[in-house]
Amino acid sequence: MATAALSPLDQELHPPAHLKPILADVGALYRDEVAPREAALAHRLADESQFLDTDGKLHPEILAARREIMRAAGKKNVYSAHLPERLGGRGLGRTDMIYVEEKVYGYGCGLNPALLSWSEGATPRLLYCHDHQREQFVDPLVRGEKTSLHAVTEIGAGSNLFDMKTHAKRRGRDWILSGTKAYITNAFDADVAQVLAVTEAGAGRRTFTYFMFDTREYLQKGYRPGRVYQTMFGDGYTGEIFFDDMVLPESAVIGEVGQGFDIAVMSFNYTRMRRAGMCSGWSKYLIERSLERVQSRIVGERPLGANQGIQWLLADMYVDWLQTRSLSLEVARTIDNPGPWYRMPRPKDEIRRICALKVSNDESFYRVADRALQVHGGSGVMRNNPINKLFQIARNLRIPGGTDEVQRTTIAETLGLRFDASKSAPKAAGG
Repeated sequence: MATAALSPLDQELHPPAHLKPILADVGALYRDEVAPREAALAHRLADESQFLDTDGKLHPEILAARREIMRAAGKKNVYSAHLPERLGGRGLGRTDMIYVEEKVYGYGCGLNPALLSWSEGATPRLLYCHDHQREQFVDPLVRGEKTSLHAVTEIGAGSNLFDMKTHAKRRGRDWILSGTKAYITNAFDADVAQVLAVTEAGAGRRTFTYFMFDTREYLQKGYRPGRVYQTMFGDGYTGEIFFDDMVLPESAVIGEVGQGFDIAVMSFNYTRMRRAGMCSGWSKYLIERSLERVQSRIVGERPLGANQGIQWLLADMYVDWLQTRSLSLEVARTIDNPGPWYRMPRPKDEIRRICALKVSNDESFYRVADRALQVHGGSGVMRNNPINKLFQIARNLRIPGGTDEVQRTTIAETLGLRFDASKSAPKAAGG
């Protein structure tokens, strides 16, 4: 839990005055909804053996607490603040959301992330939903009353969507969905599934279509959760799902048939942009906990922080946080200026900056987490503490949402370095 006193980093946040109400709402929600539940579930949140159930999945008590927090945040119109008002959100742009996100994540990695929608909640894909999907899906997701899953990744298809095998074929007015998705967040508790599938192989950007359905309604009717995957931070929240000749009506389509690629790209852009507030908040938390550590830990009759080597570690953590936070705010402003952040397609220069934002946040947060663990010494390598958990999360973040290597490739391509194999000179015989 963050300290009550104003930290040196708090003095540098400078949120705009118009965000004062929502930031106050976040603080009140943490105090009234999150902190009491974290205290009640401290034995589960702090102990890996209590965090999961006997099947290796996130314990039902933690899931229930998360849902209660989501609903409370929904009532305050915090949970879906990133969505436009026409969908029931707060209509905040990316710059404003950085301040909100770093406030939420600045409380650490307990139950506080449930205050904001992520991949299991009111995702940007709701922007493409039809009127007939509003009451059943959009409204309850925006209010935090239901959760969802986003099924894109497959064992053989990650950053390259065109390797995807899951497909949907027309049969009369219905679609027959078949395939397998892997590494899916919220695979076992989701009320709603949003699935990307191939509907016209070889059609370029028109190859894919999104589908949405109620998981409870289709359970054992072609929809089937599989095994749980244990990530490096043991979340018990990630798994595989199967679609066995599942019959879906035309009304299950999100957007238009063939629009899936553009919707997916918009979703990935959102994931990458959201790194800014998340990584800033968590980096700030780690720096503040590390400052507390080196000021209170006495070694040889003086504080650990009196050692120059330790001071430099903290100074480097601060520089990483400040540089990347400044970059994030600048990128967000350039996105908000033409606005809105979900506009498609994005010009190349914006795509380049969004990729740079993700790489910078992923890697600076990892360096901050690595140094924080080092500063905490023996206690830092113990798995059952937030410093160690955030180190594991930091390493994980460099892969989902498009690996950092893919971001670098995209940056290079938008700088004019795309290689077109069809225009290359043929190899000489035997070469």
